[in-house]
Amino acid sequence: MRWTQVLMPILVMGAVAATTIADAQAQVAEYVVQPGDSLWGIARQAGCSQNEILLANPQFKDPKRLRPGMRIRVPACSGSQPATPRPAAARGAAPRDPCNWRPADIRTGSLDPLMRELGFRPPEKFRALVVRLELSPDRSRVVGRQLYDYGGLAARVDGWNPASTIKLYAAVSAIERLDRLGYGPDTTVTFHYPRGDKTFTLEKLFEDAVHWSNNLAHNRMVQLAGFDQLNGPNGTLKRAGLHQSAIMRAYASGDWVAEGHAKSLRAAPRITLRQPSSGRYKARKNTLPASEGKAQTECRNAACTSISDLGKMMCRLMLHEQLPAAHRLQLGKGATQGPMLAFLRQRLNRARSASDPIWRALESRLVPESQRGKPEKGGYQLFRKSGFSQDWKSDNFYIYQPHSRVRWIVVMAAYPGPRSLDQAADVIARIIKEDRVSGRQGKRTPRE
Repeated sequence: MRWTQVLMPILVMGAVAATTIADAQAQVAEYVVQPGDSLWGIARQAGCSQNEILLANPQFKDPKRLRPGMRIRVPACSGSQPATPRPAAARGAAPRDPCNWRPADIRTGSLDPLMRELGFRPPEKFRALVVRLELSPDRSRVVGRQLYDYGGLAARVDGWNPASTIKLYAAVSAIERLDRLGYGPDTTVTFHYPRGDKTFTLEKLFEDAVHWSNNLAHNRMVQLAGFDQLNGPNGTLKRAGLHQSAIMRAYASGDWVAEGHAKSLRAAPRITLRQPSSGRYKARKNTLPASEGKAQTECRNAACTSISDLGKMMCRLMLHEQLPAAHRLQLGKGATQGPMLAFLRQRLNRARSASDPIWRALESRLVPESQRGKPEKGGYQLFRKSGFSQDWKSDNFYIYQPHSRVRWIVVMAAYPGPRSLDQAADVIARIIKEDRVSGRQGKRTPRE
């Protein structure tokens, strides 16, 4: 969100909620409404609730009737975070939790000139975030982090459709729950629906939901995770720092309702888990009771997120071993890759088809043909969750070269059409290969 200069006061004020109109007006700054803005999106970016914004703007009778150019008074709210720009050196250093960042940490618009230099012509509503992370020489921790944005939209929740990229959230939350209960990749899951049971191997459920992006499998994954375990104040998303994200309603709602379910994903049926004796896992069986989620969110769509939040989740999933213990996903004990973490990562490590244009664009720039699928040969490795819905194409990549200490996360979205990100993928692959964002162009990137 491009705040005007008059907004700086709310970014540095103390976080005291205004409880009366007089209090709100005593602490306000102004924001000029931009095309595509919503009251909800403005409130989220300012760290406010919609009610706090409305309290400071009694002239608004219908909050849905925002128009570009309107001036909104924005108070210093209870959720506001200080966002005073930090010196460039400090911005490049890795914080204690390198996978949790604020909008102020993102170098807004920094990708625009880099991509234009390479001939990029942005498709309609294009947004992108590139995260460059540098590991210590022993690969045990993150020692550097920079975040680069195209168009100033990385932290925006409104104005786009994340499509299937959010299915990664449900998958991570379901895996966390199963891991806590002592279940592994060989688990069988039975959903006890009123119209009859449906049984799936965990491998089949995850392959369909995560790799193939099957909508009904994704809905079941939300039920397996549990609505509150996913969206609640202590749920997966909030613990991961994804405060703008939520999954609320079924995808492919017509097919889902035809099975006898409600559009809302708050309700989950009884679920029986069966784990055979296998490796480190003992044979066990549990039946999880039916549940009705109570968590409240401000999301009014089927799902809400930003490309910034998508990047955070990919960061936690792929840099689990390098994160401090307090900031890891709940996917096993210790810093090593456990079976469930490996199981989920494997769903992201291959293209859905040999003709996938975005995967091919990245691979052709970064991975010589002789090295593809062979990390021991030193070629870049790609992990990815993509999405396409209502003419929105979105993609979330983790990219690394085994012999380099640099790791990349690329999240982007555009409209309209499934080919709208093809050129962006090619251009960003060039930026990564030449390390243009770090100023190391033409120099060696950190290796052993």
